[in-house]
Amino acid sequence: MADEKDMSLEEKIANAKKLIDEEKKENDKTLDDFVLPHHDVGIDLDTIGDSEHHHHHHHSSSGHHHHHHSSSGHHHRKHRHRHHRHISKKKKKMIIFLSIVLGLLLAFLVTAGLIIHHYISKLNLIDPNDKAEIYDSINIDDLVDGPDSPKDKIDDLEKKIKANFNKDGLMQSGDVMNILLLGTDARDNSERGRSDSMILLSINKQTEEIVMTSFLRDIYLTIPGIETTRLNHAYAYGGADLAVETIEQNFKIKIDRYAQVDFTSFVKVVDAVGGVDINVTAEEVPYVNKYLIEINDIENQAQGSGNLTHSGKQTLNGRQALSYSRIRYIGTDFGRTERQRKVLEQVIKKARKLSITDLDKLLDKLLPCVTTNLTEGELFKLILKSPTYFKYDVKQCRVPVDDSYEFMTIRSMSVLGIDFKENKKYLYKNIFAVS
Repeated sequence: MADEKDMSLEEKIANAKKLIDEEKKENDKTLDDFVLPHHDVGIDLDTIGDSEHHHHHHHSSSGHHHHHHSSSGHHHRKHRHRHHRHISKKKKKMIIFLSIVLGLLLAFLVTAGLIIHHYISKLNLIDPNDKAEIYDSINIDDLVDGPDSPKDKIDDLEKKIKANFNKDGLMQSGDVMNILLLGTDARDNSERGRSDSMILLSINKQTEEIVMTSFLRDIYLTIPGIETTRLNHAYAYGGADLAVETIEQNFKIKIDRYAQVDFTSFVKVVDAVGGVDINVTAEEVPYVNKYLIEINDIENQAQGSGNLTHSGKQTLNGRQALSYSRIRYIGTDFGRTERQRKVLEQVIKKARKLSITDLDKLLDKLLPCVTTNLTEGELFKLILKSPTYFKYDVKQCRVPVDDSYEFMTIRSMSVLGIDFKENKKYLYKNIFAVS
C-alpha cells in the first residue's frame, strides 16, 4: 500500500470504507458468537422491542418456520445489527437525559444551599460551648403587697423542690430533638431581661409529632447555683444557657438547643404582616394603653401614640400587639400565655398569605433578632427536613398541668407551687410517648 501522504483523496476514502466494512463484519461475527439459538430459550431476546417480528416468529407455518431458521445467517445478522444500533442510540439518549437531570438537580441544590445559607447568615449564631455570664443579682420589680403564704407550706414546698432537684438522670431519646424557644423581655438596653415566654419544641420522629410545651414563668423551682425562685429569673441571672439548665435539672429532660427572640422584635414582625386582628375586651383596653407608655419610651414615640380608644375586634399594630401580649393582671400568667398564642396564631395566618417578596422582607426583619446555639449544619438539616416535619401532628401542652399546682406568695413574689412528680409524668408521656 502507498504511503498515506501519497494517496489521492479518492483512495483515502476507499481505504477508510474498506476498514469500516472489515470492522462491521468483525462486529457481526462477535455478535453471532454471543447470541443464543432460538430453540434454547422460551423468549426471543433479539426480538424484544420489535413486536411485529416477535408476532410473526411465533405464528408462522412450520414450512416457513424451517426456512426462517435455515436462512438465519443473513437475516439474524442484519436484524441483530439493527437492534444493536437501536440500543446504542437509546443508551446515548438516556445518558444525555440523565446528565441534564443531574445537572439541573446539582444547580438546584447549589442554589437552594446558597439561599439557605443567606438566611442562616442573618441569625445570631452562638457557639454551643460559649456560656453566658452569670449575674450576682437581678432587679425584681413586680412584687406584690400582702403577706406571704404560711411558713409551713413554703417549707414543705422547698423540701420537695430540693429532693426533686437532687435526683439524677435526664430523660432523652435519639428519636426526639428538644429546642427551647425563649421570648425575652428587656425593658431597656442596660439589662438582660427575663424569659417571659418559654416553649419547649419537641420533634419526635418516631411518633411523627411536634409537641409544643409552654412553661409558665411563675413556676417556683431551683435555679442551679443561684437560689430557689421563679423560673423566668433563670434567664435574667444567666441567659439562655441557665434557662435551659434550670428546666433540665428540675424536670429531668435533656434539651438539645435553644433559640431566643427579643419581644421588641415582635413589633417589627407584626407590622411586617400588616397587623393582627384581635378582639380586645373593655377590661384589657386600659392595660394595653398602660404598657404602650413603656414601649413608647423605649422606641422614642410620643406619649399616647397608638392608644386604644375602644374595645371589640380591631387590627392591632406591632406596639399594640406587644402591649396586649404582656397583660398578666387579667387571668394571671395563664391568660397572658393565651394572649401570646392568639397573637402568634394571627401572625402565622397572615404570614401564610404573604407573597415571596413580602415573606423575604419579613425574614429580613425577624432573623437578625433571633439568637440560637444551633450550628449551621444542624440548621441546614432542620430546613431540609422541614417538608417532612410540616406533615407531623402538632400537639400543645402546658406545664403545670391542671390540678397539679397552687398559687402562693413567697418573698412578696406571686409564684406557682407545683407537683413535680405529676408534671414530669405528663412531660414524659407527651414528649417521649411513654406511660
